[in-house]
Amino acid sequence: MRQLSTYKTVQGAKRALDNGGRFFNLWTKAGDNVVEGAELARAAGVYSSDAIAFLHFEMALMDLPAEQKTEVLSLLAPELRTQLEAKRPRVLQPSLVEAEGTVGTPAIVTGYPRFVEDKSQLKGFIVMVAPIITMIPIVDEFDVYEVFDTPDQVEPRTLIATVRGSKRLDGLYSRFGGVLKELRFEDKTGRYHGLYLEACYYTPL
Repeated sequence: MRQLSTYKTVQGAKRALDNGGRFFNLWTKAGDNVVEGAELARAAGVYSSDAIAFLHFEMALMDLPAEQKTEVLSLLAPELRTQLEAKRPRVLQPSLVEAEGTVGTPAIVTGYPRFVEDKSQLKGFIVMVAPIITMIPIVDEFDVYEVFDTPDQVEPRTLIATVRGSKRLDGLYSRFGGVLKELRFEDKTGRYHGLYLEACYYTPL
């Protein structure tokens, strides 16, 4: 999970987004007032203009006034604007994630986190080298937080998982962006949760 600093001005957003992409993106040019997918991906720290790049873009714009957001959006190449409409993340209160969230969709959740526990989850993927099929185990390690609408931290709430080693955010009002996933574990309180947010980015507020 990476800390994300929001854009404060249109000029700052242009500098960050109209960046020319990476060295192997031969057909993109920095400073041409058109933001292509490769440039959006570079700004997000990913390698394709997928849902995570759009998640980063939406979170980075959230503190700009509406008219400035519109100006930044106008920089996107037309096909990129179309993709953004299809992949735009949901903005949800912690108390509404269970009721309104959908597995596999990007979402932005803002609230007061309370650390619950360190957790490990065993996964695996199948590798086939004929004639042998092998299951390779992978252990995911992450920190689990409950996130609440209000600072008094009473029900309802949602669950957020962050990569182990991220800065501890207990009680710090923050905005989280990630992908909603189906719960596959039980927290130490003995409660199961229907959905959780696997966080990619956060912004302290």
